[in-house]
Amino acid sequence: MIPFWINWNTNLCRYGLFIVVLSSFVLAVSSNTALLVVDVQNCFLPGGSLAVTDADEIIPVINNIRRKHTDLFTLTVFTQDWHCADHVSFASQHTGHSPFDVVILQYDENGNLCNETSSSTPCTVEKSINQTLWPDHCVINTTGAQFSDNIHRKPTDIVVKKGYHCEIDSYSGFYDNGGFTKTELEAVLQSHEIETVVIVGLALDYCVYFTALDARRVGYNVYVVVDASRPVSPADKQTVVTDMDNRGIHVVNSTELRFLVSSSTSFNICFYYCIVCFILVYIASSIVLI
Repeated sequence: MIPFWINWNTNLCRYGLFIVVLSSFVLAVSSNTALLVVDVQNCFLPGGSLAVTDADEIIPVINNIRRKHTDLFTLTVFTQDWHCADHVSFASQHTGHSPFDVVILQYDENGNLCNETSSSTPCTVEKSINQTLWPDHCVINTTGAQFSDNIHRKPTDIVVKKGYHCEIDSYSGFYDNGGFTKTELEAVLQSHEIETVVIVGLALDYCVYFTALDARRVGYNVYVVVDASRPVSPADKQTVVTDMDNRGIHVVNSTELRFLVSSSTSFNICFYYCIVCFILVYIASSIVLI
């Protein structure tokens, strides 16, 4: 005869399953999620050398996300564009070209620029990159490179610099545009056992977009908060949103953030916990029946 506490119809099992499910939702709120604030710097804000239209409107949204969802984020990381004064992406470094022109930059297998006519060593081209030329912006140790005074920051926030290699640009917070070198961002996220990243900032069609693609590619569950970002080119907004959606990146509004992040994480945790629960009950019943 099977003891009453093994019977699948007993209150004990039903209560146990209820506790498992409830625990899953509690764990979802405290799961390891990072907020990535991409390049909210003076150079991209009104009055900056590469100002993004209405970029200042995202700052209250980001501040509100941090205020309302304090318990959601294990970690907050700010990426910071950090360019040499003679950076290769600046139109001022390319005679005869203007901002927003596109040129082709060629690199060898180690990420060294092959376009330098002064080089005495032959260069074998391994990768060609279409480079949009920009106005000089976010130059190291200038006011333009500083974060907005209006963005809420905490002493525990981590800053990851990017774009500091003079001969190659870096839209993504993870890698340079050729994938030759990586920033410290992935190591920071791994050290905090982050599984989900929520991305906000500037600009939607460049640095936010490529950061999201790389985050997804290296295995993170990715959310991009579209009302906490603005594009350089409004005409390209829908294209990048559609592409991110097709790649499994969640494009959401800030009002949906709590529900969507919690729901996704809750489902995964609940699923695995239920499997464990059933296995344990099965093993216990087997032992008793022997």
